[in-house]
Amino acid sequence: MGCLAIAGVVALASVGCSPNAPSGVGQPAGAHPSAAPSTSGPAKSGPAKNGADQGGAGIRLASPGAGTMAGAHLGRAASVAPATIAALPAPTGRGATPRGTVPVIVEHGSRDRKQIALTFDSNMTDGMLRRLANGKAATYANPGVVDELQRLKVPATFFLAGKWVEAYPQLTRRIAADPSFELASHSWAHQGFRAGCYDLGSIPQTDMAADVERSFEVLARYSDHVSRYFRFPGGCYDTAALKAIAPVGCTAVEYDDVSGDAFGTDPQAITDATVRHARPGSIVVLHITGVNAPHTQAALPGIVRQLRARGYELVTLGDLLA
Repeated sequence: MGCLAIAGVVALASVGCSPNAPSGVGQPAGAHPSAAPSTSGPAKSGPAKNGADQGGAGIRLASPGAGTMAGAHLGRAASVAPATIAALPAPTGRGATPRGTVPVIVEHGSRDRKQIALTFDSNMTDGMLRRLANGKAATYANPGVVDELQRLKVPATFFLAGKWVEAYPQLTRRIAADPSFELASHSWAHQGFRAGCYDLGSIPQTDMAADVERSFEVLARYSDHVSRYFRFPGGCYDTAALKAIAPVGCTAVEYDDVSGDAFGTDPQAITDATVRHARPGSIVVLHITGVNAPHTQAALPGIVRQLRARGYELVTLGDLLA
């Protein structure tokens, strides 16, 4: 897929704090699913595969001795020279670009077709892992979202953070096994790629490409048809971040329809906001993060019913941008 042929892209010269960017892009606004702790119930997590950390090829950890917590690795990806990442095999799959290509930002698909893509972010920081391990958060996974999508026969795209994947391998396998679902990256450590991105801190610019590459390597353990779509944590980016991840060879995807499910308290309000903002080609951002977005599952039937009643076809991101 050629990036420049996609409807709704924002040229590199105009990114940073995009004037047309939705809430959370460029200059963050409002709550983000990892911006505040949750306090309920025991931790639930599964073991993670160690992959490259046990001697295989790929991006390793900066501090292997940091260990694991709630099934996922702590710390950050090891810094890797851009030239080294650029020399890795050419990426494949939807959204792949030649390594070294500075991504453009995709905010929506064609406005000429009544298609909409529902996308679901998962977030996982070291702080969230500690809350899981300490019993201060019940779960940052919501399998009920997958239940509803499968019941309603809705294709969807999942932007999964690498540490979330490591903490929830069984749910990741379930998503990967459904041919109507598409896997995409939401980074590995879920740190801010621009300063001032909620409370995510910031990842050094020199480590950005390695973080994103590691996230795709983690996803590849679960599927041989992972897309090469990437969404910045918190939706925060600038020109420097886009240039930094150029060696990865991916397409950066944001959104133009903010559901408000992150820390939302009213399923009907989430449904209403999603439907109200919907336009042909819209990319909707929702979440699969359990206690940080507890009402997504309840909002989905109304979202799907009303969008379909308005004549929209619900498709994966890849199909929307094809």
